[in-house]
Amino acid sequence: MSTPWTAPDSSNPYQPTGAQPGAAGGQAYGSQSSYGGQPGYGGQNNYGGQPGYGGQPGYGGQPGYGGQPGYGGQPGYGGQPGYGGQPGYGGQPGYGGQQAYGGQQGYASQPGASGYSVNTNQWGWEAKPGIIPLRPLTIGDLMSGSFAAIRQNPKILFGFTMAVMAVVSLISMVTAFLPTALGSVADSNDPQAQLAGTEDLAVLLLTSLASQGVQTLSMVAGTTIIMGMLATTVSQMMIGNKVTLSQAWAMTQPRLGALIGTFIVTGIVTMLPVIIWGLLMIAFFFVYAADDSTGGVLLGIGLFLFIPVVASVYFLSIKFAFASVITVLEEIGPIASLKRSWNLIKGYFWPTLGRIFLVSFIAGFVAGFIGGFIAGITGVTAFAMADNETGSMILIAITTGLTTLASGLVTPLTATYETLMYADLRIRKENFAAVLMQASVQPQ
Repeated sequence: MSTPWTAPDSSNPYQPTGAQPGAAGGQAYGSQSSYGGQPGYGGQNNYGGQPGYGGQPGYGGQPGYGGQPGYGGQPGYGGQPGYGGQPGYGGQPGYGGQQAYGGQQGYASQPGASGYSVNTNQWGWEAKPGIIPLRPLTIGDLMSGSFAAIRQNPKILFGFTMAVMAVVSLISMVTAFLPTALGSVADSNDPQAQLAGTEDLAVLLLTSLASQGVQTLSMVAGTTIIMGMLATTVSQMMIGNKVTLSQAWAMTQPRLGALIGTFIVTGIVTMLPVIIWGLLMIAFFFVYAADDSTGGVLLGIGLFLFIPVVASVYFLSIKFAFASVITVLEEIGPIASLKRSWNLIKGYFWPTLGRIFLVSFIAGFVAGFIGGFIAGITGVTAFAMADNETGSMILIAITTGLTTLASGLVTPLTATYETLMYADLRIRKENFAAVLMQASVQPQ
């Protein structure tokens, strides 16, 4: 099913195309008349290139708006051309490169998105059906839109997020306690209880690895569900729709499998430079073991390469930043989502990097403050329970769970912010403001 978020090269009834001429060759969306709410020819609305009605001849045979012979290239009734080539309202030039005023949707092909004129570098009007204005967004717009989303629908953006993170935190607490408890048995002075030999150490190691694996899987699953729900919810709030929890889940649930695949593929591709670097370092180490001089040089080169490796990882993480949002909203697979994110950010890498760095800094500061508060309390408690080994293990598990839960406090902000950034890039590059405006007036 096509949605307003479908990529522009797909079959999308919302997507503006050149096949629907509006005023002066533009694209007319909706049923309102253009030009300040005035009716079109003879009081009729302007529907994608229909000729005017009313039977009135054109005034003095003058040419139509912007020098065009009429709406969509059609002459007016009676063989006369359309209303004359006088300038538009308020001394503006003909409405072929200007946005229709009065809240109308006569999106011309020249302006780009939401009334923005490439020629004049100005905006004619600014619609705001939801949490963001339908124009290229500033950092202030992104921040205010993110907080507006949380205020308008806290049940999903905050309540649902914390509920999922609470389950993930509980799993983290349990899995963090088991290896610690097993290790305490291994270190016990009781010969009957003590684990012995390499087999027991292997069991301890495998238990620790299994614990980390369960924690990672639970975090990925929780993050997947949260990101899908928040992206769906925020996308609806952009066009003025407030969805319920059941509605958001109904829209998100079919995309969860693809979203998990996107998380996995993105993680592998992003960490590929580190994997290659690690394999090289292992090879250099074996060379060093065989030949100190040659191997030492190679190890030095490998350590020097660590800086570009880290830069490459960060570069890839920015280029694929919107892959998960794209998977949910555009309803495409993991590989296609990565390609789409790469192409969407092309030409906007540095602004995207700066914006992501800003929200990461803010989220990190908040999460660090909360984490520091939790660490301070648990540190004092651990000092008081230093002689109680079982109590210390329980405290470590509780600390792990609370830290995981605290990270969920900033997730609504970062997820909403990134979804709005994705919409902003589409507004700048794909005339997406027109699509959002049309979607906002469609019956739900």
